[in-house]
Amino acid sequence: MAFRGASAVTAVAVLSAAGLAISSGAMDEGSARALGLMLVLLAPAAIILGIVRQARAAGVITVRTMFGVLCVYLLIGSAFAFGYGVISAVGDGDFFAEISGGDHAEFLYFSFATLTTTGFGDLTAAGNLGRSLAISEALIGQIYLVTVVALIVANLGAARAGSRSG
Repeated sequence: MAFRGASAVTAVAVLSAAGLAISSGAMDEGSARALGLMLVLLAPAAIILGIVRQARAAGVITVRTMFGVLCVYLLIGSAFAFGYGVISAVGDGDFFAEISGGDHAEFLYFSFATLTTTGFGDLTAAGNLGRSLAISEALIGQIYLVTVVALIVANLGAARAGSRSG
């Protein structure tokens, strides 16, 4: 069921991208970043579905489950990077206060520095929308780590202890 939904959304994304490319003569930077964002947002749903299926089938939380949860965390950071790129492409000014423009590598760097709340300070969002999105990313990153990842890691140890004594 989720696979069909993901397939449908992927088809819509590809058709939208084709429509944009055809109507404009070429796909612009904003359209490409929006398409990347849509595709990155689909992956966590598929991974979460796989994690749940695998955990139910195995009856325990495995290392595979833990790596799936960490992959979702990395995809969250990638999705925010694409989101920052979309804001930069459609906005009327620079996204970063310190530099002009910005490429995908800089958006990824900023995103993961924000997601992990490292916040080096060498890149900061210039506008209110970018700042609001960065705050949301930092909150999501911390809440995800202290709830989902901590819960999986805690149950990973308990599952191993329970399987040895049983």
